[in-house]
Amino acid sequence: MSAKDQVSVRDHKDYQTEVERLEFTKEYIHTVLEISKGNKEFFLENMKQAFADLDPQDSSTSYTDLLANARFLELAKSELKRLESVIGKPYFSRIDFTSNSTKKEEMLYIGKVSLFDRVTQQPIIVDWRSPIANVYYDGRLGDVSYEAYGETQTGYLALKRQYEIVDGLLKDIRDIDLTTHDELLQKSLSGKADNRLTEIVATIQNEQNEVIRASLKHPIIVQGAAGSGKTTIALHRISYFLYSLGFSFPPEKLMILAPNRLFIDYISAVLPELGVNKINQTTFIDFMRSCLGQKIKLFSPNTKLMKLLERKGTSKSLQWVSSYKGSLEFKALIDHYVKELEDNLAPKEDFRVEKSILLKGQKLKKLFLKEYTYLPIYKRISKIKSLLEDDLKKKKAIMLTNLNKKYDAALDQILYSRRLDSERRKQKVTILMERKEERLKMVEKEAKAAVKKYMELLVMKDIFTLYKELMSSPELLKKHSTTLSDQQCRILSTFCQKIFARGAYELEDLAPLFYMKAKLEGIDEKFKMRSIFIDEAQDYSYFQFAALKAGFETDLFTIVGDLAQGIHSYRGLNSWAPVLKEIFPNANYQTLQKSYRTTVEIMNLANDILQLIDQDLPKVQPVIRHGQKPLFKTIDTTNQEQVRQQLEQDMASLKEEELHSIAIIGRTDRDCQRIHQILEHSHLPIQLVEEKEDMKKGHIAILPSYLSKGLEFDAVLIVCLEESYAKVDLDIKLLYVSMTRPMHRLYLYGRGPSDFLLHHANALHFDS
Repeated sequence: MSAKDQVSVRDHKDYQTEVERLEFTKEYIHTVLEISKGNKEFFLENMKQAFADLDPQDSSTSYTDLLANARFLELAKSELKRLESVIGKPYFSRIDFTSNSTKKEEMLYIGKVSLFDRVTQQPIIVDWRSPIANVYYDGRLGDVSYEAYGETQTGYLALKRQYEIVDGLLKDIRDIDLTTHDELLQKSLSGKADNRLTEIVATIQNEQNEVIRASLKHPIIVQGAAGSGKTTIALHRISYFLYSLGFSFPPEKLMILAPNRLFIDYISAVLPELGVNKINQTTFIDFMRSCLGQKIKLFSPNTKLMKLLERKGTSKSLQWVSSYKGSLEFKALIDHYVKELEDNLAPKEDFRVEKSILLKGQKLKKLFLKEYTYLPIYKRISKIKSLLEDDLKKKKAIMLTNLNKKYDAALDQILYSRRLDSERRKQKVTILMERKEERLKMVEKEAKAAVKKYMELLVMKDIFTLYKELMSSPELLKKHSTTLSDQQCRILSTFCQKIFARGAYELEDLAPLFYMKAKLEGIDEKFKMRSIFIDEAQDYSYFQFAALKAGFETDLFTIVGDLAQGIHSYRGLNSWAPVLKEIFPNANYQTLQKSYRTTVEIMNLANDILQLIDQDLPKVQPVIRHGQKPLFKTIDTTNQEQVRQQLEQDMASLKEEELHSIAIIGRTDRDCQRIHQILEHSHLPIQLVEEKEDMKKGHIAILPSYLSKGLEFDAVLIVCLEESYAKVDLDIKLLYVSMTRPMHRLYLYGRGPSDFLLHHANALHFDS
């Protein structure tokens, strides 16, 4: 910080008061931590003097009472860890708020944790997730209101103050309005990519705050532009969710579905800082593999993406199969198929033992199809089995008693009959006794096997067998579909037969398998999440959303994505309308079109490229932050040494500008491998990033366009060696994704501008 800045901070009228308040807060946190660790004796002797010196408001506070209540300072380990992590920056803002109900003005300091004075119960730090903190994010100075526990609170906001605190030192004070808040945002955005994700809580914007605090009892779908903060919003919403509903929603029942393991590594450092621990973080594929309970061999979705990028003759049928498997039409087909399975499984025969009907088939069928529909189909079978066992247990004794009574009565009749002589009487008694014995034995024998024999009529096949039978048969597909033509049924079944013959499945098969498991077997409770957060949701299909909702039996979903980055839209998702109308009809829907990541110059070029798609996608609105124009550089792709020198020179120059987070993005894995071969022996640290590995800190990452989605870097170098981007939707989206990754610099290297479709862009939007 310059000397001029130092003077301006110290000249602030409340500078000394704020320094004292900061020191008091730090000392209080330090004391809480020490006492909680058991170092009480030392602090019993020294605390009174320490607080007497530091408390700027009331030196007469009863420190004896404070110490007597030290046991209240023994917090949970997770809370202590969070307190420890914020001691260098305990809060980032302050509001002076007077409630209309109490008429009392409060000075509230807002930070990442909450901390109360254990004697006065006054807040020392207010958690950013608390209802009152909403005034900081949404309220202008003057009359304001906020929602708290179902009621509207009103009051007067006299001050909004922002602090820059670094390593426990007060560096800046801003009494903020809209203008100064923008200054703070600009400072944050001009920072580096490696720490921006963890600091966004101080600069959450109004429209982002609305998404974070939107109703937690309804699903929400967010269409957010590249760089609009979708990921950080989702993470902060999880934190807000646990703060608000954590008493009834343990973190183990919340789940983030991330696009890949690389992305999970990217966000892993943020969650603990937001007070989020133990939450499930996984990918859709990994979760499905665990839940479906088999070692499923799966063809890599990226293999299909690469095939589509090659634009071969088979790509149209490949795309149609993926689109159909992801559609709600296919879900309707599966529903019809499952309904037939249900009808076929429904009991029809009477349940008999020997000659007696214990339960009529009609009653059992009604129970199965109507009374037990709250259960998955196979669990209804188990319920029927239990019912038969219980019924048999009760009625077997009655049957035996009735048989005994029947034969005993017949025996009495014979014994006392006057029409029979002794010889005839003896014969009849013998026959009757033998028949009685036979029937009693028959009841015993049939009773032992009756339930098992009846259940053998109800054949339960596993979901994988059923799915393969359906998908391999054009006849079955046609039978259960109302939309497929004969030719489409043949194409679909032929395609699936080839996949199954190799003992494998596709990603698009996981949703129907999961859905069938939910309907037939039920999802194990340990896999049933109560609230689900999906990032990069534009790469899901309609069926995936429907299957997850059905399997989890909840609609508490937070779904964030960007249709403009839908590089897997061949699975069918190209509009949020069906998701809102048919899957989550009571969902809130919000759009975020402001981009906070990149500069105006980079965004202008990315918008030019995006407009090449024949789809109604609005232009992204960059926050006004200027930088250098994207730079195109011509390279001789046949001269590897020249390419290496050019890339190394530019990367070294970027590092000199302290732009340390750098990515080289290729169109496909293949081009990335070529780039890596050129730079393999570079003096700079280089990493060819694979999907299931972590990015190494300090290394320059080489990664394909599809894998860069959701990530951000200080600078990005997009390189075309042997491949170029064509004017087709998939290529345009991949190029757009790559162009919107950098915060500060974008370089493009190729044989000519047309490699990046720049001949379709405004020439003023890039340099060459």
